[in-house]
Amino acid sequence: MGESVRLYSEVLNREVEVPETPRRIVSLSPAITETLYMLGLEDRIAGVSVYDHKPPKAREKPKVGSYYKVNMKLLEQLNPDLILVTTGAQRRILEDLSRRYPVYPIPLPVSVSGIIDQTVQVGIVTGALEEASRLETELLDKASKLRGAGRGLRVYYEVYLGGPVTAGAHTYISDAFRIAGVETPFMSERTTWIYQPPPERINRFKPQFILYEYSAYAPTSAEKVRGELEARGVDVGSAELVLLEPDTLAHYGPSFIDTMLDLLKTLRDKAGMG
Repeated sequence: MGESVRLYSEVLNREVEVPETPRRIVSLSPAITETLYMLGLEDRIAGVSVYDHKPPKAREKPKVGSYYKVNMKLLEQLNPDLILVTTGAQRRILEDLSRRYPVYPIPLPVSVSGIIDQTVQVGIVTGALEEASRLETELLDKASKLRGAGRGLRVYYEVYLGGPVTAGAHTYISDAFRIAGVETPFMSERTTWIYQPPPERINRFKPQFILYEYSAYAPTSAEKVRGELEARGVDVGSAELVLLEPDTLAHYGPSFIDTMLDLLKTLRDKAGMG
């Protein structure tokens, strides 16, 4: 491996030996891949997951696997000196890969500050400390603009993940809405993702906007979504339905902060709030 360092991982409760300057990085997380690009490490990326498309250039990298499965034959050919994964669902493959390669897990963020911290961790593991510090400063400045940026908005957010899902309190999405002053019906629910959100809760809340993020594998239309919501018992009423492209808010890479700021401006303009 050449020169290496030992970095402690809270997730694994042990040290992981990684190259001092990794040259063949495989990232199995879209957020981590985007971070690597923003750190200027594009030339060191040997492979990515099938879900990685931010920035668009990431699509040109070899596709090594998904959250749950890895093409071991291709991985052997790429011969990575560092594999970066996230936690959550990827714990299933973390230990398997660790038997053969240096694998470092970057924890899933549950807040806006967690997204920024994620970039710092990636910088530390890859040896890009100065670049990570620069990016951290930029993101902190952008995050400060979230405060109060959506005050007065009442929003229900739903994403299609094989079925209707919304964000609970333990997510970076609800955290961003809280900072912005946006009200949502499930933002105090102390959980992560809420599957099959109860329609009566949504109806009592009376959202001003319904944000629906569809899946890349299930393109849809506003008319179809409205019909599906009403069939589940959601009273769309006078709420304005806003379709979001895949990975608008579900993507937790550094670009999430810009995306949220742009979305809040759009909603304020629609609401006539300037």
